[in-house]
Amino acid sequence: MQRENLLDAGQIVKTILTQPLSVPDASQDISLLSAALNFDNQDASSSDLSKILHQFLAYPEPTHSLLIELQIISEDLRRK
Repeated sequence: MQRENLLDAGQIVKTILTQPLSVPDASQDISLLSAALNFDNQDASSSDLSKILHQFLAYPEPTHSLLIELQIISEDLRRK
């Protein structure tokens, strides 16, 4: 059971990190993971990661839902 819970949590986190995001002015439909991996500190303000973070700020309700989902996963994993 614990292994299944870990696999489920891992799959949810993987989906969050790899799902394509439609971000205005991004170089392409990009994921959180690819934006983080391609982040260039020298060009931080115009990076895809910066654009994603600005979208998180522009849409607080979905961002709040994402944070709650991650918090629930974290709490579930601690209890197991």
